[in-house]
Amino acid sequence: MNLVRSRKMNIRRAAAAESSNADSGSRNHSDGQGCPLSSVRKNGADVSSHESIKKNSEDVSSSPSLCSAKHRDGVVLRSKRFQAVFGMAMSLAIHLGGYELSRAAVMALFTSDGLGFGKSHHTTSSSEGGLSALPMAVGCVSPFSIMLLWFYAKTLVLGGPRYALQIHTMICAGAQIFCGWLLGALDQLLELKKEDGAALIVPGLSFGVKDVLTLSQPTLFLLFVFQNAYVQLLYNQHWAFISSVLTPDEGTQAFAPIAGLGSIGSTLAAGMVSTLVERFGLIRLLYMAGALFVMSAVFADVAFGLARKHGFEPSGDNEQRSAEKSFSNEQEQRLLATKKHSIHGKMASTVSTQNIFRQAYSLFQRVPVLGALFLEVIISQCLSSLVNYIFLYKLKVSITDDSMRAGWSGNFYAWINGISGVLQFFIIPILLKYCEAHRIWLFMPTMMLFCTMYQFVNNTNSGLFAASASFFAIKTMEYSLRGAANEMLYVSLDYESRYLGKKVISLIAGKFGKSAMAIALSAVMVVYGERADTMWYLLATAVVFSCLWLLSSVRLHSLIKNHLKH
Repeated sequence: MNLVRSRKMNIRRAAAAESSNADSGSRNHSDGQGCPLSSVRKNGADVSSHESIKKNSEDVSSSPSLCSAKHRDGVVLRSKRFQAVFGMAMSLAIHLGGYELSRAAVMALFTSDGLGFGKSHHTTSSSEGGLSALPMAVGCVSPFSIMLLWFYAKTLVLGGPRYALQIHTMICAGAQIFCGWLLGALDQLLELKKEDGAALIVPGLSFGVKDVLTLSQPTLFLLFVFQNAYVQLLYNQHWAFISSVLTPDEGTQAFAPIAGLGSIGSTLAAGMVSTLVERFGLIRLLYMAGALFVMSAVFADVAFGLARKHGFEPSGDNEQRSAEKSFSNEQEQRLLATKKHSIHGKMASTVSTQNIFRQAYSLFQRVPVLGALFLEVIISQCLSSLVNYIFLYKLKVSITDDSMRAGWSGNFYAWINGISGVLQFFIIPILLKYCEAHRIWLFMPTMMLFCTMYQFVNNTNSGLFAASASFFAIKTMEYSLRGAANEMLYVSLDYESRYLGKKVISLIAGKFGKSAMAIALSAVMVVYGERADTMWYLLATAVVFSCLWLLSSVRLHSLIKNHLKH
């Protein structure tokens, strides 16, 4: 009985096991590879879902609506960049207008008989009107510019380009206002007749002076040096911002009109000088110049504020990243190539640990174009200073009356600024469409070679016309052609070249050239005086420097071509 039951249980177990194997076989059969159908269906669903999501994402990324949004963002960013550039251009124009007012006041006071050097022991005769003292002042501009460059580097490290521009602009404004107050107080003392020679108490100060000239002459001398050194520094800081924000293609179209806007500011201010002097007096021009410098600082701060808000403020690595987002592909490639051998991210530490001149030397070794430009600027500024002196000499000989000479000179500068504005607004943008910008470097010395040769050949008959033509040519080219050519060059260079390199070239090379020639002219006039053949030697020297300028420009032109190819 028990045996029968045991057999029945074994048969049932065998049947159950067989049924279980059959069910398992039916479940594992589906694909012939041991994969359950449910698993295949699940994985297939996952794969198809992933492909669907990927396809949808590709469709979204390539959809017209998203492309349109990106296009709108690019247009908005480009619009903000141009707004910032316009704000800085207005700051530049107002700054140049203030400089014209300050220059008119300082030059008139410098050569005046009351407060200046008109009848002082610095001049060889009363008819010179301070002309021999002027080269001495110009000769001091270069050493002061070197100290100013050191101070600028410190402020650039401390707070960046925005902080540096604000600090230096306000210093310049404060100097104009303070000197205007001091000279105004001294001018009032001149009207008081002190027969007993007692000390004159300066209003607002606790000390007195027996002779106004002992305080007015040093003040005017320092103000002249300060003004000529600072104008170039502030001018280049404005342009450094503009060239950092714009691309090379945009700069080709915008640089000339921006420079033209600066010429308009200079022309309007110069044209208003006579009217302002009649209504408010000569010394109060310094107050007006200081007010314009403050206004210039406000516009510059607005421009930097827009740049910071929208991510394209020029500040080393930040400038690099923002530029890579907004510039064209060609600009991106150039910036990435420059980044390999530049020190964008190490600007602050480098300036703080290295001597400024060693850093400039290493920069010129790394960027040979800057070294060639440094030499070209020195030679051209030597020629400019020489041509300026010849012009002033001929002007004084031809027009002996001080008032008539001042009026003629004012109209002459107005024409220079006006023609420069026309060139910058209309002529240069058209020329740059058909001519490469680096060819300007060859045109400028060639033009001056013709002018100086004409003066030299017609020395006895040329007179004021030839001297004024040469001076008109070189100043017009400096205000228009050189400005456009410089910015087209700097915009193709890296951050350090645009900020530090530009300052070194403008403040050291430019001022050194003028100062060296001014010191040489002062020494020549002291040793030889106004001999009959002095002018012949001066004109011959001008021809020699024109040739040297042409040779240096040929080398610079060659280096610029090689740089643009790479």
